[in-house]
Amino acid sequence: MAKSGAVNEKRLLHLVGQIYEAAMDTVVMQQLPLVVARHFGSESCLFHFCFKPSHAGAAIPENTRLPIGTGNFDWKACMAYAEYYHARNEWYARGWKKGFPVVVLGEELMSTQAMLRTEWSDYCKLTGMFELIGAQCLITQDLIGAIGIHRPQGAQSFDETDRRAMHFVLPHLHRAFQIYERLEIAATRSALAIDILDSLSVGLILVGADSRLLFASDMADRILRTGKFFSTEKGRLRTARNRNGIQLQRLITEAVRTSAGLMGGSGGTVQLDGDNQSSLGVLVSPLRIAPLGFGLMQPAAILLFSDPFAKALLPEAKLQQAFRLTPAELQLLTALLNGQKLKDYAQTAAITYGTARIHLKHLLQKMDCHSQADLVRTILKNPLTRIEGQFHEIGSGIS
Repeated sequence: MAKSGAVNEKRLLHLVGQIYEAAMDTVVMQQLPLVVARHFGSESCLFHFCFKPSHAGAAIPENTRLPIGTGNFDWKACMAYAEYYHARNEWYARGWKKGFPVVVLGEELMSTQAMLRTEWSDYCKLTGMFELIGAQCLITQDLIGAIGIHRPQGAQSFDETDRRAMHFVLPHLHRAFQIYERLEIAATRSALAIDILDSLSVGLILVGADSRLLFASDMADRILRTGKFFSTEKGRLRTARNRNGIQLQRLITEAVRTSAGLMGGSGGTVQLDGDNQSSLGVLVSPLRIAPLGFGLMQPAAILLFSDPFAKALLPEAKLQQAFRLTPAELQLLTALLNGQKLKDYAQTAAITYGTARIHLKHLLQKMDCHSQADLVRTILKNPLTRIEGQFHEIGSGIS
């Protein structure tokens, strides 16, 4: 029995390593569904991504892109899912409301007999999926990553053993999706070329055991030299002056252990406080160094964060005219897009919090939005912003 347990642990650790390799490589990410499926004794797995609805009454979150799947989800099947069947996914229509993160079994959502009476069953027959274990997590504040693993009709149902295994795997998939999304490598294969990285308002720090600094991008190095959020001491990352420094060090230690093939953690996020009520959201994750080409062959953790000093470049005059914004509403919109919290904006603008909330209410009404996240997404999609110029990284909200 002890030998069997050691074999299972070795399989899990091998899978975790492949997950973090996929986080940095589009080709490997495309192959990851099959790797995950086979870990659960299956040949069918689908990753799909949705916007979190801004109101609780939504039937199903809006699909955002083509899903990634195993061989039974070829290009035509993925297109059919994105364009038609996602809105008819009876499993997900029930499962997404169960929270984040969550793991569910298909029979908990609806019986196979009931599912076969729905239009969704046409897609299940097309792709050969009937038994399900599903999971979901929040990649960003409003982007959902969903995982479905399937078995064909007549195969053994997924059970509590599978659920426990998924609960172990899901935090690592979550972290890998976050890295993948933050570095924006879904469209092209990237080895994280330094010149490309330094052109982005994304800070990247690699640290090894004992928080030894291995690499810092140009933007990250500038932040380190300010000493406002963290700094280096004798070649090691230090946050002694920050109240959340101990939490950051713990996440780093656990992430390094995981990347070394040991039982550690999937990383996490931590909010570091700076001066003048500024803050920096930092995502910590295990990382396999080898594919990056830095010449380093040691376990490491990756720290990702947005430039806390970056500002969004807005075509203010045209937005003000197009949406008939008052000067106060335009000022609030700019502050929100630059990551400022409403309470902090009120203090900066020397107005009461109640007045700021009134401005926000009017702004949401004029922009036909339901929430601040919906507002940011609307602005980013607006042709005015695309014509006038590119946005820098918006805010520091890593979730």
